[in-house]
Amino acid sequence: MLLRTIDVEKLIDDDHRARLIWELVGRLDLGLYHAQIAAVDGHAGREHTDPQLLISLWLYAYSRGIGSAREMARQCEYEPGCQWLCGLEPISHRTLSGFRSECRAGLDDLFVQVLGMMSAEGLITLERVTLDGTKIKANAGGNTFRRKEKLAAHLELAREQVRILNVQAEEEDKTATRRAAAERRAARQRASRLEVAVREVERLQHAKKHDREKFVARASSTDPEAHVMRNGEGGTVPSYNVQLLTDTKHGMVVNVEATTDAIDYRQLEPAIERCEKMLGQKPKQIVADGDYTNHASVQAAAACGVDFYGSWQDSWKPVERDAQGRSADFLASAFPYHAGQDRFTCPAGQVLTTHHALLNRENGVRTHVYRAPKKACPNCPLRGQCAPQQARPEWRRSITRLEEPAATTAFKTKMATEEARQIYAQRSQIAEFPHAWIKERCRLRQFRCRGRLKVAMEATWACLSYNLTRWFSLRRKLNLETARA
Repeated sequence: MLLRTIDVEKLIDDDHRARLIWELVGRLDLGLYHAQIAAVDGHAGREHTDPQLLISLWLYAYSRGIGSAREMARQCEYEPGCQWLCGLEPISHRTLSGFRSECRAGLDDLFVQVLGMMSAEGLITLERVTLDGTKIKANAGGNTFRRKEKLAAHLELAREQVRILNVQAEEEDKTATRRAAAERRAARQRASRLEVAVREVERLQHAKKHDREKFVARASSTDPEAHVMRNGEGGTVPSYNVQLLTDTKHGMVVNVEATTDAIDYRQLEPAIERCEKMLGQKPKQIVADGDYTNHASVQAAAACGVDFYGSWQDSWKPVERDAQGRSADFLASAFPYHAGQDRFTCPAGQVLTTHHALLNRENGVRTHVYRAPKKACPNCPLRGQCAPQQARPEWRRSITRLEEPAATTAFKTKMATEEARQIYAQRSQIAEFPHAWIKERCRLRQFRCRGRLKVAMEATWACLSYNLTRWFSLRRKLNLETARA
C-alpha cells in the first residue's frame, strides 16, 4: 500500500495528444449531445457523464489503436492520458460502449464541425477528392448464416424465451437482481436480431428472384445486415464495405459510409450526394479506380457537374459466344462497319443490316444487333468457317454493336490526355492511405458494433481520429518551420 500526492496537470505534457483533443473538442458545439441529457418526469435520469469527456476518450482511444470499451475503461485506471482526461475518476465500459453507437446526428455534426475548422485553415478545399472502398470484417462468424426456415424457428424460440423471462420478472419483487435484467435485455436483443435477419433473407430473395441460377438467401443471426464479401487475401468473410472520400490537398477524410454492397460499381453517385448533403457543396473533381468507372458513374458525375477521372476497363464487354473454331477473319471484330450506311459486311460479301436495337436505361448504352439475310447463310460456301459447329440449318450470322453515351465518349477522350493520366496517377497514394491508417494505427480490422448504422458510426470515429492526428501533425510541422524562420 502506497499513499502519495498526484498533481493531475503534471501527468501529461503540454503538447500531449490527450490535451490537444480535449481543447479542440471544447471549442465545438455539442448541443445535439447535451439535448439528450434531460430530466423526464417519472423516468430514471440519463447517464450524466459529460459528452466532452466521452468524445475525447474515444478520439484518444482510436488514435492509440484501442477500439474496446472494456480495455479503455481499464486504461483509465493507469494510463496517464486517460487519467488526465478522467481526473483520476473511474468510468464504466457500459457508458463508453453505449455512447459510441448513439446519436448518429451528433457524431455527423461533430465530424462536419471539425471539417469546417480545417477548411477555415485552408486544409480542405474540395477542389479534388478521391473515392475508395475497403472491406472490414463484421462482428459475425461465417457459421452464423442461416436460411429463412432456420431463422424463423430460432425466432420462435427466442420469442418464447422472452415471454418466459417477462413472466418471471412479474413474479419477482422489485429487488430483482441486475443479472436477471441483463438476461431479459439479451433475450430481447437476440429476438430483435432474428427478426431483422428474417426480413433481410426475404429482401435478398426478392432481389435475386430473376436470376437464372438457383440462389439460396442466407442471413447472419448475429449481424443480419453483414454480407459475405471477398477480402484482399482471397477469402470470403462477413464484412462491410467502407467508403471514404478523401480531399487530395492534405489527405483529410471528408465523408465516411459503410455499405452492404460487396462491389463499388454503384457507389460513386451516392458518395457525391452524401458530400453535398453534409458539406453543402459538391467536389469539383473526383478520382476513383476502375471498380467505380462505368457508364452509369460517368453519366452521374456529368449530371452532377463533377469532373470525373477514372480507369476505364473493357472487361465487362460481352465476348463472342460462338467464337469456337473460327479463324480471325470471321470474328465480329474483323467485319468492316460502314458508319454512313449503318451496316456490316462479311468476308463473303453479304451485308448485315440492323435487326433491332435496345437501350439499357441503367447505363444509357444502346445495343444494336445486325443480321445477314435469311437466304444468305444457309447456302454460303464459307458457312463452315463462320457458323458454330452445331448450328441449325436456318442459322444466320449476327453481330452486336454497342453505342456508348456521349458522356462516356467525352470521358474516354479526356482520359487519353497526359494531364488526366497524371491526375489519376496520384490516386493510390492519397485514396488508400486513410484505409491503411485506420486498419494499422486504429486497428480497425474488425468492427465491434453490429448493424450497418452502428458500423458506420464506428468507422466515423476512426476517421475523425485520423483527421485530428493529421491536423496536429501539420500544426506541429508548421510551428517548427515558423520557429526555424
